[in-house]
Amino acid sequence: MSKITFRADDDLVERLEACDASKSEVMREALRTYLDDAEAESAAAADADSAAAETVDAALADRVDDLIADRLDAALDDRLGGRSGPSDAAYARGNPAEINVNVSLDASDADADDARVTRETTTDAETEARKTPPNVTKGENACGGCGENVPADHVYCPNCGEKQSHRAFCECGDELRTDWAFCPGCGRRTPAADVLNDR
Repeated sequence: MSKITFRADDDLVERLEACDASKSEVMREALRTYLDDAEAESAAAADADSAAAETVDAALADRVDDLIADRLDAALDDRLGGRSGPSDAAYARGNPAEINVNVSLDASDADADDARVTRETTTDAETEARKTPPNVTKGENACGGCGENVPADHVYCPNCGEKQSHRAFCECGDELRTDWAFCPGCGRRTPAADVLNDR
């Protein structure tokens, strides 16, 4: 046990000597009571601070939700001109217009339970609103190398030489990239080299 020495007024010393228990025992009990009260007060203050912070967070989240809803309503009114006529139905195809909004907030103490979804769209509405039938084949494909449209009968992209159908291999068996003029394994000239030289 450690020894603690401190000064006290004469009144406190007289009251201490009037107790039946030893001075050390009375001082230990008084110190325990004081420290326990101080811990209880600090815990209560921390609980009050966290409760206030939670109510502030909830009020802030409600206010942000209200502001977003107001701005979306205003933007929708501006875009639609505040009218709902037959021209609006042409875009919606019998389904109401939908707006998707994703808001991501990084919070260290957020749980997955805090998230909420107000409305989810179904894929049936998207397929019904499609203008191009799904069985129509395109006559041209976009090149994976440069993005240029390549006719279906072309093996290589006329713009960059990228092979359209499958990977390229040299006669020695090494795989080639379409922008290589020579095989790194055997040194043979690649078919893409002819396209690259024609530029």
